[in-house]
Amino acid sequence: MLTQLPGSEATHNSSCTARTTTPLVSADDEFRAELRRECLTEGPAEIDAIQKKFQAFCKNTADTALLQDPFRMVHTLAGNAGLGGLQTVARVAGALENLLKELGEKPERVLPSAVRTVAQGIDLLVKLYQNVAVAETDPTAGIEVLALDDQDIALRSVKYSIEKANLKATGVNDPALALKAIGEKQFDLIVSDIEMPGMNGMEFCAKLRAQPGYAKTPVVFVTTAADFEHRAKVLLSGGTDLIAKPFLYTELALKALILVLAATLAPERQ
Repeated sequence: MLTQLPGSEATHNSSCTARTTTPLVSADDEFRAELRRECLTEGPAEIDAIQKKFQAFCKNTADTALLQDPFRMVHTLAGNAGLGGLQTVARVAGALENLLKELGEKPERVLPSAVRTVAQGIDLLVKLYQNVAVAETDPTAGIEVLALDDQDIALRSVKYSIEKANLKATGVNDPALALKAIGEKQFDLIVSDIEMPGMNGMEFCAKLRAQPGYAKTPVVFVTTAADFEHRAKVLLSGGTDLIAKPFLYTELALKALILVLAATLAPERQ
């Protein structure tokens, strides 16, 4: 029990009032604030170093040992960004880390499609550090993804990949049903197969672009035809990007994040 000294009542009451009105800042809060400042200051240089390491790998993709440095650096970046409150940076870096890890463990899956996705992921990190408001928040809340594939196993694989990115996916196995769905709900990303009976993915995309609100919605095609000629046709048909089957779940998860966040950073949609 505390004993109050004579004449100390006013002082005691004053200090009590101060303690109840002045918020306390914990050492943990101070640590996180300092870490956030360091992340914002040092992040761009760290990403530049990651980019250079990955470019060295791109010159010799047969040597997957060259992926160890960018993987380790992205792992550190993801951890620090998470602790520093840069939620979206941590999320993208985490997805990039997962893909780099898998490519390092499975050299046979180092295909142009996956290499391009890694490069896009690094570019997105650069843009996130240029837009702190997006880096610190979760702009993907409420994002809706439509997955279209006539084969059940492939459709489930696409949905699983999208959900690994913590995005909500609706699966449809028929292009006509997909067109009906987009008329009833606004989707932020479309992931579509190309070879489908009745209406192929390119024809579906052309019809999609004619719908209100879908002129610039990102569309990624998932197909076994990954050659450059086919890619050119995809882009001419209104598609945004291409992933080759059989795809890595980690690749499509990162690709989905890249496309929805890129739209957030440059939200020109008609």
